Amino acid sequence: MKVELIEKAAQIVGDNQLLVNIVSKRVQQLNHGSDPFIVTTPEMQCGDIALTEIIEGKITWHEMTPEELAAMAKEIKQRLYAL
Repeated sequence: MKVELIEKAAQIVGDNQLLVNIVSKRVQQLNHGSDPFIVTTPEMQCGDIALTEIIEGKITWHEMTPEELAAMAKEIKQRLYAL
């Protein structure tokens, strides 16, 4: 991956661990056949594509609040107990 893309995307995301997770998930999607949200060139690798998508605002994310996480955990428990 190109260093300048990493630096630009890191400024947008603000949290390096979150950036790693977003890029990893998007690379996985691209490797499994998802179409890129940007125009690519043959020399672009999946990591470069994912970073460019972040920089161009083609990928968004939502960080869950503690309340949202608790509600999700409660729903999962209810579904597991229903089985």
